[in-house]
Amino acid sequence: MPATPSHSEDPNLARIGAFSDGVFAFAITLLILAIRIPHPTDADADEGLLTLLTREWRSYLAFVLSFMLVGINWANHRVMFKTFVRADHALVWLNLLYLMVGVAFMPVPTAVLGAWLGSPNNQVVAAVFYGATGTVGALLYILLWWYGAYAAKLTSPELSARQRRAHTIAWGPAPLVLAVLTAIALASPSLAVGGYVAVILVYVLPVPRLVALKLLRRRSQKIGRAIRAPDRPPDRI
Repeated sequence: MPATPSHSEDPNLARIGAFSDGVFAFAITLLILAIRIPHPTDADADEGLLTLLTREWRSYLAFVLSFMLVGINWANHRVMFKTFVRADHALVWLNLLYLMVGVAFMPVPTAVLGAWLGSPNNQVVAAVFYGATGTVGALLYILLWWYGAYAAKLTSPELSARQRRAHTIAWGPAPLVLAVLTAIALASPSLAVGGYVAVILVYVLPVPRLVALKLLRRRSQKIGRAIRAPDRPPDRI
């Protein structure tokens, strides 16, 4: 992970961070409501508790998937805002837009995916709905980062260009990958869900951050070799 510069926090940033943490906490808590709790008085209670609990495996999968997705977004959001030294009006509203779609709304497609995955006539819609929501949320996250880091230049002077590029390379592919998986869901919802799980695993490791650092290191080495090349004596014939 690229080093995050330390700086005295702007009170506005502190308030944005506190509000954002509250939205993340509320959304991640609501995810559990999509899982049905069987009761002895239910109409299908005679099928047995084990059967009813096992039947909810799709909801368990959707819960774990979205819990990790929101958790990764929370971790990356904190990393992003640690690089900022101030906030402006546009950043506040872009952050609100991202929180609305990419965080607070996630319990809805999660519940839909858990309820309809496996339904022959509806699982395509459920998987596409889930993927589309994730894609739009990822796009808004990238827009938030692009505005703060490049357009408005709200990042700390201690954040080097190399560190800024590392964050961009690490976060940038997410919307494209989710969009591709959403398109795959049109043909194979199960394969798309497997892809969503793979994306979560990749970002938990965290592979994108390591790849970004490796690419930047290679680029630096190439530049260094190019600078040293003119100093070498010409080869003798």
